[in-house]
Amino acid sequence: MTAAGNYIVEADVDNWPTPAVTVDRQETIDRAEQLIESLTHDYFYAEDFVIYRDGNGADNLVLNLYPNILSVTEILVYGIALATSWYTFDIDSVYLDPESATGGIDDPELLLRMKYKHGLFSKGRNNIKITGTYGWDACPVSIKRAAVILCRYENDETLYTMYEDVVSDKLADATYNREFKKFLTGIHEADRLIRNYIRRKPMLAAT
Repeated sequence: MTAAGNYIVEADVDNWPTPAVTVDRQETIDRAEQLIESLTHDYFYAEDFVIYRDGNGADNLVLNLYPNILSVTEILVYGIALATSWYTFDIDSVYLDPESATGGIDDPELLLRMKYKHGLFSKGRNNIKITGTYGWDACPVSIKRAAVILCRYENDETLYTMYEDVVSDKLADATYNREFKKFLTGIHEADRLIRNYIRRKPMLAAT
């Protein structure tokens, strides 16, 4: 049995202390990956989600999730499952599918929709349950590299540059900016790889 996470496996890290048992390596990998996910507000694999939202009485519902939606497998409204032909989704929301009724003007589903007046997501409190997956289909190379750096650093703190060292080098530079002190993991080489993957989606306020 070998230690493995969602982004890296123990063979990706070349400086494990000896002796080191599998459980210790697994904990190190888990800490590195969880830190990356916490800092980026994202999952770099397809993670399952089950969430409840307030119905808004409209045909579109923004889910307010930081990771991108990858799939929606079920939507319940007041405990009743919507037919999958009724809805579709994008990276942020679920909504009434305008192209699913394909049977022509006499299609029963189309006729039902023409009488449909109150919106797909009926108003209510936590009355909409959505099941699906979000995150990434495949982990970016930069995230894998950052996870390796965090593990290698935990095994040997002399390998990488801490931000305190970088800031001290910049003090003599007339263009030094206080914002430079902002950091993520505190390890310059890891932060450089992670920074471009931080989710900054605007979250809509509840109404």
